Amino acid sequence: MSTGFSPEQNARSTPASAEFASAFAALATPERVELLHTISLSSSGISHRQAISNGATDEDIQALAVSGLIGVRDEILTVRTEALPSTQLIVDILLGLSAIPTASLTTVNPSIVVRKLTADDWDAVLRIYGEGIEAGNATFDTAVPEASVFDHRWHPEHRWVAQIGGQVCGWLCQSNVSSRLFSGVVEVSVYVGREALGRGVGKVLLKHLIEHADAAGLWTLQSSIFPDNTASLALHRSAGFRTVGVREKVARLHGVWRDTIIVERRSPTHFQGDYERASR
Repeated sequence: MSTGFSPEQNARSTPASAEFASAFAALATPERVELLHTISLSSSGISHRQAISNGATDEDIQALAVSGLIGVRDEILTVRTEALPSTQLIVDILLGLSAIPTASLTTVNPSIVVRKLTADDWDAVLRIYGEGIEAGNATFDTAVPEASVFDHRWHPEHRWVAQIGGQVCGWLCQSNVSSRLFSGVVEVSVYVGREALGRGVGKVLLKHLIEHADAAGLWTLQSSIFPDNTASLALHRSAGFRTVGVREKVARLHGVWRDTIIVERRSPTHFQGDYERASR
């Protein structure tokens, strides 16, 4: 599980059905859903020619454009993020999570220092993880494991702690999804101590992570978050993560089936060449 935040409230809202009816109607075929997904993966959009070569039809493109989901300019198709709170995050809308506020990741607390995790930090790391367990919306674990469990699971080059005034107040790590085909895809976990919530620790850690991940050639950062953990969802949105799906009743926590939302960030540095070719 990925994030240890204790949201003060569950910011759910139900968008008016009339406002989104045409958008959902436009996604009535798998081809249109796939087309919107393909466009949303590119920060600069894709060309009309590429959309057609991928199996879309002019009718599909027109339906998405008329509904307001995409814009078409100079033969380039782009997602119209102003049309909906977050067009590419259709799952968020369906779950009533579209009202979750998103803070900027560019402004961070300068008093927070991030450094590599050392052997001396394990007591603080495990304490903070225990606080996440107590909060009930951070992990499926019900007991804090031994440090050796995390040490074996986490990538040795991508584990950090955040400090305020010399005290560890949060930590972040990456776990490999696969050692072969998905070598550039990692699972992200970020936890913030109870006493440091609301001070921007998560933002600083994620900013640090993204800079190092892009430099290391990692093309996908993914995380799994409880729908109730709106603070964590907002944090990941601020870092450029998008919702890609929901695992319904994936596991039980204290005897209750829980869902998780899967979010990911695709590296624009890694895919820059693809974006440029798609725009031609």
